[in-house]
Amino acid sequence: MRLASSSASVTRESRSPRPDPQQVLRLVRSGSAEAETARFAARMYVADDGGPIRTIVGDGHRHLTGEEPSQKTGLSNPYDGATEHALIIESELRSDVLRYRTQAFRLRLLVGADVREWICDHLRHIRVDGVDVVEAIECKPDPSFLDEDERAVQTAVGAIMRGIGWRHRILYRRDVEGSGERQMNFGEIYARQTRHVPEDRLDLFESMCAETPDVTFRDLRQALNPDRVAGTSMAHAMICRGRVQFDLDRYLFDPMPIRLLPATEHQSIFGF
Repeated sequence: MRLASSSASVTRESRSPRPDPQQVLRLVRSGSAEAETARFAARMYVADDGGPIRTIVGDGHRHLTGEEPSQKTGLSNPYDGATEHALIIESELRSDVLRYRTQAFRLRLLVGADVREWICDHLRHIRVDGVDVVEAIECKPDPSFLDEDERAVQTAVGAIMRGIGWRHRILYRRDVEGSGERQMNFGEIYARQTRHVPEDRLDLFESMCAETPDVTFRDLRQALNPDRVAGTSMAHAMICRGRVQFDLDRYLFDPMPIRLLPATEHQSIFGF
């Protein structure tokens, strides 16, 4: 999908401005000939440079804010709150997440009789068993942050997302951070995301991936560097690049079975 300007329209054939949850919608570029004759269900705004639609700046926040770089995508990801931050780490470590973007777009849509706006906290392209899925995610600390008005907005957003073939999700902090073992993996592995892996070690990784992809974590770290600390940090860095599949909910230690993955060739299915 290409957007030449900062907005696109989600269109439908029906005369009603409210989207039918079962109706197929489509994205059209703002200002195009196709858009001139379309009936709009919603309008989507994205940044001209392909980055976040907003950045989290200023000193008025009373919760965790910041920005995280991604080794997997090369993008910088602003976050607003602990749930958004945890989801960045999850998307970086999960091998089935091919691409993600935070503060990805603003959606203007009709909720009841009112025009409302929603910013997608986290947009990601995942591939499970060969099937590509786009998830548009709203992050909340816990269910208490979802009042009746906000639920109405999320219901309307969900109808739009399903209409264009995307999956709409609401995730709470406990869902993302999970068990103690998952949190330990988050902390230890993500801390090594910027660890440099020399070219000769990358070549060795590619050879292992082609010849013996199913190994233990010990096998990988020892192959990358016989020094335990150095080998572990390089293995963690390869996880952050999306090249190692493992169970994120089990603490990653030497006997853990892992699978080395070839570099994935894909075209982002939400490349605006």
